[in-house]
Amino acid sequence: MVKNLAALACSLCIFAGASACSSSLDVEPADGTATQFCTELGAILPVSLGGTLLRDTRPSSPGTKAWGDPAIVLRCGVAPPKSYSAASQLLTVNDVNWYPEELEAGVRFTSMETNELVEVSIPASYQNTADILTELSWAVSTLGG
Repeated sequence: MVKNLAALACSLCIFAGASACSSSLDVEPADGTATQFCTELGAILPVSLGGTLLRDTRPSSPGTKAWGDPAIVLRCGVAPPKSYSAASQLLTVNDVNWYPEELEAGVRFTSMETNELVEVSIPASYQNTADILTELSWAVSTLGG
């Protein structure tokens, strides 16, 4: 029993050490990141997203999160995308409407019609974009989006 506990403790230390060693990612917080909605969203976002783990962002902000490498980056409290119009096509996932924008190396989705707009940039190397949006939509809709 003691051996099993020691092995478990050792495994947890190795895991925690590996997580702590990942470098911080520079992410510019959005202007609205300090709102109650963004703070609450930051508190309920998953530790794992798209098969990758949460990593630190610099500067630290309640509405700014990143997962993996290359990083999936979320920013809460953003302004509407410049290319968005009332006629833009939206993708609805779990009652959250997302506006997609193609990027040079991936796609960015911005929630529309939510208390604060939430932007998530997903690098092209992630094949599970629908799963990522489903997880994030759950968190946004939980707060009454």
